[in-house]
Amino acid sequence: MSERAKPKPYQKDGVEDIECFEGRALLADEMGLGKTLQALWFRARNPQISPTVIVTPAHLKYQWEREAAVHTDLRYDIAEGRTPPKHPHHRRDGIIINYEILHWWLPYIKEHVKPKSVFLDEVHFISNPKAKRSAAVRKLCKNIDSVVAMSGTPLVNRPAELWHTLHVIRPDLFPSFWSFAHEYCKPRLKRWGWDFSGSNNLPQLHKLLKTYLMVRRLKSDVLTDLPAKIRSVVPIEISDIAEYRRATDNFLSWLRVKDAAAAARARNAEKLTQVGYLLRLAGKLKCKAAVTWINNYLTESDEKMLVFGKHQQMIRALEKKIDAKHVTIDGNVGKRERQNRVDQFNGDPNTRVLIGSEAAITGLNLTAASTVIFTELFWRPGDHTQAEDRIHRIGQENTSWIYYLVANGTIENRLCELIQGKQEVLSSVLDGGEITNQLSVFSQLIGELENGPITSNSQS
Repeated sequence: MSERAKPKPYQKDGVEDIECFEGRALLADEMGLGKTLQALWFRARNPQISPTVIVTPAHLKYQWEREAAVHTDLRYDIAEGRTPPKHPHHRRDGIIINYEILHWWLPYIKEHVKPKSVFLDEVHFISNPKAKRSAAVRKLCKNIDSVVAMSGTPLVNRPAELWHTLHVIRPDLFPSFWSFAHEYCKPRLKRWGWDFSGSNNLPQLHKLLKTYLMVRRLKSDVLTDLPAKIRSVVPIEISDIAEYRRATDNFLSWLRVKDAAAAARARNAEKLTQVGYLLRLAGKLKCKAAVTWINNYLTESDEKMLVFGKHQQMIRALEKKIDAKHVTIDGNVGKRERQNRVDQFNGDPNTRVLIGSEAAITGLNLTAASTVIFTELFWRPGDHTQAEDRIHRIGQENTSWIYYLVANGTIENRLCELIQGKQEVLSSVLDGGEITNQLSVFSQLIGELENGPITSNSQS
């Protein structure tokens, strides 16, 4: 049986801050600082807000159950499937459910669980207010005494994504998207309507959040003994630069040879389609070189590592060619099996590599490794931070080494630069400061493609 964790001073402060916000808070501590435990300790200190509904991504349900059982006296049922039980029975502390099935369980929860508090883990999952899961969360939280939302990256691209979370927590302060967007999203009226992808007045927004609902601490502030995180961009040569240039110079002609049906669909959205194809092509053409680089690293070091890919083509290449015992966590791996693979990676000294897709960027503690390698880039800046902090968290004793393997002379160079720039937007809202970057990564890439091929060779 694992020993119960004792709250660190900053975690005690976090629980008290949530209480000062009268249980309606955004717990936005940087990843790795123990937000799950702070929420559970807050709940344990405040029995009057029982029962609790904990809403989380599916792969984290059993982790919440285990953390509650190990570190508190709280016990929760886990909701599975779309159909609630015909004969209601649930533990007094509440229920843990994933966002995807909340819509079907909502009437059961309202009638039989009768929650007084709701915890929303990885709350950026409800950034789109029009999504079915977002609507279900709004209904769940209506007339609830306490709503605690958690995420180290509550917005992953632009301030507009944050409104729905703030509205759920404090509808009195953030009643409408329209007023929020005109104040903080630098709206622009275009031919097809309003564009709210920009940002402005960020210091004002940061102050508002810190004053009324946000608990936010950085690892550098509260864990002064936590080792550094060091990022490096590694240029990777692609195997066929001529093919890549054909795809950039005359995209539709190249695509007709490769995929005639896709070419027909692409005529009406050529630049939009081209961005996706160029990124997949860059990934394909650097597979061999990326695997070689990783194998060389494994030979020169005895460390464990996380290796992230985006497309299945890259994931499968890594599985086949990496010269070390490894496990994979992607969308094909079930929730229980994911935890088994995490335990194997952390506990088995011979399992040196965990290969992960976007399915592995949140909620996993992988401090047995001190190296993260990105073989491909994700669209959202916050996703990279989430993935990096699988290792850069409480329990890490070594410097965290982060490597971005970027296909040289391709659109990946520019994407890497843009992602680093957009990361400033996240930091401004959550940690203070002002920046001027306004466009989304995707929109900016498309705009630049309209002016000619993107083949930047600059290194970030």
